[in-house]
Amino acid sequence: MNRMNGRLPAYKKSFFMSPNRPDGLKLQMFYEDGTVYCDLFVDNRFEGYADVLHGGMIFGILDTMVWYVIFMRSKKIAMTRKVDMEFMKPVMCSTRYRAMSKLTRIEEKNIYATAWIEDDSGEVYSRIHATFREGKNFDVPAFIDRFDFSNTTPAIRDYFLSLLGAK
Repeated sequence: MNRMNGRLPAYKKSFFMSPNRPDGLKLQMFYEDGTVYCDLFVDNRFEGYADVLHGGMIFGILDTMVWYVIFMRSKKIAMTRKVDMEFMKPVMCSTRYRAMSKLTRIEEKNIYATAWIEDDSGEVYSRIHATFREGKNFDVPAFIDRFDFSNTTPAIRDYFLSLLGAK
């Protein structure tokens, strides 16, 4: 397991992470000791029902977090294959939460991870169990160019950039 910690780079055009999208969430994701996490405070623009965050938004946040934890733990550019999602309690708009993600295992071509949203007492509101598969035939330089490394640590930037020497 790699030991670097810090803020992860934002995918420049990501609705969820880009700091330059006025319509987006501008999430700041961090990697620490094998876990990806971010603090959430999503306003009512994305409600699905009376102050409740839309389930599609919850899925998108958690799916993005799974991608990052898989990359940080395995250095694989992977894509969603299957997701099981569970809603335990409504995630409310304009309320603070933390979203977290962990890699659970890799078996042959499948990469398994989980992500969840919890409140400040650790109570889980929503969770996904995801299966990803490594993508093939990526243009690695173009892929790396899509990230904004301006707020990452040098170690995390170098980790991403090391893909350029891998091919």
